[in-house]
Amino acid sequence: MTTDDTTPPATLLRAVLDWQAGDLPREALVSRLSSLTPEQGEQVTGLLAELHRRAGRAPAAHEAHDDDTASWREELMACRARTWPFPQAAGLLVGPSVLILTDGTRGLVLRERVVRPLPMSVSSSLLLLCQTIVMAQHAVDRQELGNLRQQRIESSSTSLSEIEIIR
Repeated sequence: MTTDDTTPPATLLRAVLDWQAGDLPREALVSRLSSLTPEQGEQVTGLLAELHRRAGRAPAAHEAHDDDTASWREELMACRARTWPFPQAAGLLVGPSVLILTDGTRGLVLRERVVRPLPMSVSSSLLLLCQTIVMAQHAVDRQELGNLRQQRIESSSTSLSEIEIIR
């Protein structure tokens, strides 16, 4: 990554650091990440690489962590997701208290003032979770769109049938 703040990865890094310092609201950071197009996955992987470099070594999968299984389950069940499929896959999970960035090989749990690297096995599972959530949302959106179309057709035909013929 360059140090030029005009490049998007540096801008994203600055936003993460500002959020962690308490100088940027969390939703503003999420909004900046979400505004990237699906083809801008490389910017997310660049951000992830820099944050991962700054955070240091990822713990082994069996190493102790600070949260219990129930709290993680609750966090993940409440997540919103975003994916960037091109040119490099990346995903973002937005939970009630954490942001999780992953590219399938590297992953980070971001909290205010804390960056925790994830093991590769967890990172790949979380990218798959991001993709699954996004695909499920698209399926629900398509179904809702179909339902709305059908309602519009039915309401139009009902309205037209109620028009009296001029004699």
